[in-house]
This record gives sequence, C-alpha cells and structure tokens, in this order.
Amino acid sequence: MSEQLATALARALSSVLWVAFCTSTSGCVPHPEVSGKVTITRDGEELVLDTGGNGIRAVDASGEVAGGCIIRNRSELSVTVQEKGAAFSFFDLVDQAGLPHVSAEIDGKLYQGACVIVVQEQQRDPYEADVVAGPCNIIRNFDGMGARLETAVFHVSDCSGAD
Repeated sequence: MSEQLATALARALSSVLWVAFCTSTSGCVPHPEVSGKVTITRDGEELVLDTGGNGIRAVDASGEVAGGCIIRNRSELSVTVQEKGAAFSFFDLVDQAGLPHVSAEIDGKLYQGACVIVVQEQQRDPYEADVVAGPCNIIRNFDGMGARLETAVFHVSDCSGAD
C-alpha cells in the first residue's frame, strides 16, 4: 500500500467514523466549538495550525479551518482540526484509554505517534474541556521520517458524546 493511499484511507476513515457516530447517536452537534493551536517542528522548520487569533477563535462552518470533537464512553476524547491547502493541513488527537495518540498530515504525508494527552473537563459541562498534548515525537508512516509535536492546546465545547 502506498503512503499516499494510506494517508487518504486514514482521512477517509476518520470522516466515515464521524458520520457513522453522528448518525447513530442523538447527541451530535453539527458545529462543536473548537479553538486552539498546534506547533510541530520538522527539520528545524516550525509548522503551526491555528484556529485563529493565536488559538483563541473557535472554528466555524464558514472558516478556512474546520474542526470537531467527540467524547465516547465518557472517557475518550477525539479532537480534529483541518486547514485545506496548508503544508500542515490536518491534526487529530485521541485520548483513548491506554493508547493516547496523535496524527498530523504535513505535505500530504501522515505522521503518527503516542503522546501524553491531558484533558481537564469543565465542571459545568461534561462535553467541554481544555486539552493539552506534547511534547512528543511523531513519525511518518513507511519511512520513519521524524517530526516533533511541540505543543497542542485546545479548548473544546459542545462536543458530541455517547455512553
């Protein structure tokens, strides 16, 4: 399987899972609020994916940056941000019990790695949280080329959820 095919399949699977999840539950919110900023370094170059205003502005349906979040089983959080046409165009973190990990697409290539993710739920809303990941190393599939997630900081609210 080629690297481009694997990247395309990973992104398609993420979208399919999102649609399947949303159609199978009544808790889906079409546009959850996601704001944040991700910084990755690769070969001395700093790559940033920002929802706007240095990570302050939440993504919306009309913006250049799209995003979403899902809370599964009251303990697993997934946050995704995407900016079409950018060199660093896609970032996904999944705080899954026993296997917290991140994925990033840079120049059309998928990088992945295990990473410590800290989720601090807001007391007033179980579907709202501050999420921080990094630093950690991520590698490009198939050839092992490395990059480093320096930091990923998000505030998410109105995340969809299911028990």
